[in-house]
Parts: sequence; structure tokens; C-alpha cells
Amino acid sequence: QLAGTAQLGWGEPLALQVKLGWSHEYASTSLPVSATLAGAPSTSFTTYGLSPQRDGLLVGMGASTAIARATSLYARYEGLLSGSDSSHAFTAGVRMTW
Repeated sequence: QLAGTAQLGWGEPLALQVKLGWSHEYASTSLPVSATLAGAPSTSFTTYGLSPQRDGLLVGMGASTAIARATSLYARYEGLLSGSDSSHAFTAGVRMTW
């Protein structure tokens, strides 16, 4: 994880953060689900969903800056890249403190 600030000319510094990591699943990646129907409780069945990848790359980046005395803007991205699987999250907002 790296973090720092940059002066971009509008007065307030821009706080920057970059994160890089690795994710590994030690448990079994087979995900069976066993169930029964309410009308036939003695008959069960099992289904198998897609197995997640065992390894993945974690990435993240964010930025924030003050726009007033107690108000700042922020934006953040978090991602998990793993073969054909991936997940992405982006958040942005206004933070006000009092």
C-alpha cells in the first residue's frame, strides 16, 4: 500500500492511495448446495455452482481532497481480478465533519 499527496494548483492537496495484494483460497473451491423441497422432504438433491478461482489479484486506489473547512470529496475503487472471475466496487461521496 502506498499513499501520498499531490499539489494540483487549487490550494488543497489531493490525497492519493494505491493498494496491491494477492488473494488465495485455501479451502475447497467446490460449492455444492444440498436441498429438499417442502412437499417432498425425503427427496434431496445437490447442485454445484461455479467454482471460484483459487488465486486473485487485489487492486485498490483512492483519492480525496478538502473543498471547505469541514467538507471533503472522496472516490475509491476496489477490485478482485481472478482469471475469468472479477468483482469491482466504486464509491464516491462527500464527507462532512462537525
